[in-house]
Amino acid sequence: MGIEWFRDLSITILGFVTTAVLIFASIMGYRLYRKAKSALQLAEAAAKKAYDTVTIVQEFIKPLPSIISLIQGICGGLVLSNAR
Repeated sequence: MGIEWFRDLSITILGFVTTAVLIFASIMGYRLYRKAKSALQLAEAAAKKAYDTVTIVQEFIKPLPSIISLIQGICGGLVLSNAR
């Protein structure tokens, strides 16, 4: 067995190890992609619910300033009429 045999053996072992590492890395990358995708879908659903909630609250709050100003005007008028 000459040095050429050891060289060929080391190249073959390096090829097998490299292939195994690449297969392992691709499997782990795919699993990470799937988990990230599901987490992104959950975050998107939560953002949509938050947007819907904000929209509902805005629709509820929209008429409040006019109602509050009407009540303040009535109270102000009552205070002025009682002061006379």
